[in-house]
Amino acid sequence: MRKTFLFCLLLSLIYVPAVFGEAGFTQADRERLVRLEATLQTYMQQNDKRLDDMQRSTNQRFDQMDKRLEFIQNLMIGMLAVFGSLCGVFVGLLLWDRKTFKEKAKEEALKELEEKWRISAWIEAFKTYARGEPRLAEILKGVHLL
Repeated sequence: MRKTFLFCLLLSLIYVPAVFGEAGFTQADRERLVRLEATLQTYMQQNDKRLDDMQRSTNQRFDQMDKRLEFIQNLMIGMLAVFGSLCGVFVGLLLWDRKTFKEKAKEEALKELEEKWRISAWIEAFKTYARGEPRLAEILKGVHLL
């Protein structure tokens, strides 16, 4: 928009004298155009410099945002790794505890059966009785006690 305004200003400086009665293109017009061109050149250089500065600052801001996003991404990956590790350790401890509890429960159950019910004496009694009773011998063989 500014370029359009400057172009219109330049054209008005050239054609206004012709409209208001001055004839031709004088030395004063020439000098005025040279000054206008120098001013316009200075303005364009300043404008280019401002645009370059704006682009540089914009690029710096994008680089800063990229670094922040990369940091956040790395932080999230780290947090996910820690969470996954903790879950793995928890599951491992859970399985280990379950295995040891199961073995301990089995030992205690066998011990209680032996102490309270004297199960080995019952088994020996059935084996002894099965020597004279073939039907009981077949049953005991079926459950792998003979």
